[in-house]
Amino acid sequence: MDTVKTETTSGLEHTECVAEAAVEIFNATCGVTLEPLAEVENLAGDGVIIAVISLVGDVEWSVFLGLPKDTASAAAAKFAGFEIPFESADMGDAIGELTNMLAGQVKALLDQRGVKADISLPSVMRADNMSILVQRDSAGEKTCFNSPLGKLWTGVIVGHGGSIVA
Repeated sequence: MDTVKTETTSGLEHTECVAEAAVEIFNATCGVTLEPLAEVENLAGDGVIIAVISLVGDVEWSVFLGLPKDTASAAAAKFAGFEIPFESADMGDAIGELTNMLAGQVKALLDQRGVKADISLPSVMRADNMSILVQRDSAGEKTCFNSPLGKLWTGVIVGHGGSIVA
């Protein structure tokens, strides 16, 4: 699995749990297999939705799920069982719940390793284009996937003051 890491790599222990959880959750909720891409791509084009959840405890992470417009629409329909317009509030609810399940699985995987963390509620944002920016005292990792629904990415920002900027 190819990931992108910032220059600062401290605190990245266990971050592989995020990609592992994404594979498990998309299989369980949408019935699809995620295949890691060899190269990290910029997946934002004519619209993107990204959801972020904080994990706080033995780790201080911001876990995120990002989906381009077409992938978000396909994933939300598979998850909910009916079409959800990309511009609707229901899209935010669907992707927020998928991200909540993702973070819950990350928490379960961390618990198995003896790493304790509590999770926040998701924050969901929709934009025309989005970049992930990490402050110098933080580290980050992003994994891109291909699936029958389209491409998507997951990742984690580790440390104090990490930010995601639209």
